[in-house]
Amino acid sequence: MNTAPAVQSACFSRREPLANYLERLDYVSSSVLRRFARSGASPSVLTPSPVPKEATIGDALHALLLEPDRFGDHYFAAGTVGEPPRDSTGSDPAGRTWLSADTCASLEAMRNGILQYSRAPLSRWLADGEKELSIYWTDRSGGRWKGRPDCFSADVILELKTAQDPRISQFARSRRRYGYDLQAAHYVEAVAQLTGRQPRFVYVAVESVKPHTVWVYELSTDELSRARDALQALKDRFVDAFDPACTSLADAGASTRS
Repeated sequence: MNTAPAVQSACFSRREPLANYLERLDYVSSSVLRRFARSGASPSVLTPSPVPKEATIGDALHALLLEPDRFGDHYFAAGTVGEPPRDSTGSDPAGRTWLSADTCASLEAMRNGILQYSRAPLSRWLADGEKELSIYWTDRSGGRWKGRPDCFSADVILELKTAQDPRISQFARSRRRYGYDLQAAHYVEAVAQLTGRQPRFVYVAVESVKPHTVWVYELSTDELSRARDALQALKDRFVDAFDPACTSLADAGASTRS
């Protein structure tokens, strides 16, 4: 699969830090669309989400499972052999986030549970897939969108979620509350634009507390179709609310305030 950048194309990808992806305002993400669905045409929906300064277990698990090199650069397990000295504030001089031994044990248990899952080839999909790759595309009406799936190939997208209760019934409530399926449809469109194929979409939900149970849920064709219709309606409303002639979200935000 060719994922080399091609800026002149209607669709291109970039290997870039998350901060760079979030700061790029000339393309619209599913997070912006979902904020718009909740808040309407308020300039606040256009404000990029900051990269979290303090680790949540979900942030750390994403790094450990999907970007292990980044995990080592950004996190440190307190109390381990070779622990670096702290500065006068108790922080790591390298700017890394300190994780307790208990948190590290939980992270390792969650990662191992995912990699050892026997009912779907998660380990192979994760090994073979593109991880944390930014995708940018322009649709037929000129809308400019972006997405950054956790892991994908031309055949399947994996979306990692942590939850205190990952059972299907409870996770379904989270899907509705947070608009996860809108995000799923957005990512499916992104990967289809990049690869020319319609991938499956699979949620990998892992319990953030013991026993760190892993549940895998694949969206059905009907569920994806409904999410796709809802996403398109949301995009149409977004374009109507913000000046489509604007070249960036920053310009769009200014136009709503004038």
